[in-house]
Amino acid sequence: MVKFVKPSLNRGLAGRLAASRGADGGFGPRVGAPPEPEATALAAIALDDEDARTWLASRQREDGSLALELGGVDNDAATALAAIAFGPGEPRERALDYLAGAMAAAVDVAPVNPAFPGWPWTRDTAGWVEPTARTLLAFRLFRAQATNSIAIGLGLLRDRECVTGGWNYGSRSVYGLSLPPFGQTTAIALVGIQRADLALAERGLQALRHLWREERDGGLTLATSVAALGLLDDVDHGPAMSAMIENFTRTDFLGDVVALAWGTIATGPGLERLRVLS
Repeated sequence: MVKFVKPSLNRGLAGRLAASRGADGGFGPRVGAPPEPEATALAAIALDDEDARTWLASRQREDGSLALELGGVDNDAATALAAIAFGPGEPRERALDYLAGAMAAAVDVAPVNPAFPGWPWTRDTAGWVEPTARTLLAFRLFRAQATNSIAIGLGLLRDRECVTGGWNYGSRSVYGLSLPPFGQTTAIALVGIQRADLALAERGLQALRHLWREERDGGLTLATSVAALGLLDDVDHGPAMSAMIENFTRTDFLGDVVALAWGTIATGPGLERLRVLS
């Protein structure tokens, strides 16, 4: 089991992340930006931070969701991350209850299998890989008895796997043309899957071993890749960690708080908060 093998790196990332906190306890997606649910939930996981959890609880809506409202768009995809960030209790259960009833609208268009709608970025739209992987992880961690939701999450990830392994954002192909996988999306999918489907995870890992190298200028890709490789105890964990250290030292992740949070998770005790043990 990979532990937080770079404590000095974790302290640097955690310190940088903590310094980005807003006056109200929340975290924005970039240093100095207004707080948002996704960044705050990830920071709460990374830092085991009670102030961040309090911020999330104060923004949880009556239906259990947490959302970023922009114009007419209501992005509630951070609800799964908030469920993971919350400790045991009512806020977590309300978030999971919401997710159980917030599956994506079925899309009856080839090559998407309508039996596995997954979860969307915003309510009543099509399912996407990353919000589905987040939700799958939340149910596997805290509501293993939700077998139908777990089966739908895994089913979408199997259905949307790219021809070469790994995952694009939504589908494996468009108009008959195969789409390429991306590092961040593949890493998040693997965090959700872990060992629930060993063959699917191994194909994803094979893709990720190439993708993080091809996308090594991206701090978020490297941070999520180190997390996924660590959770799966993969041989590429060390090389990817070295690449992340170089990137963070050189760029400070360009003030990307989401990348800082994932980097802190990947190198510290936050990683064990994402590990599914059964």
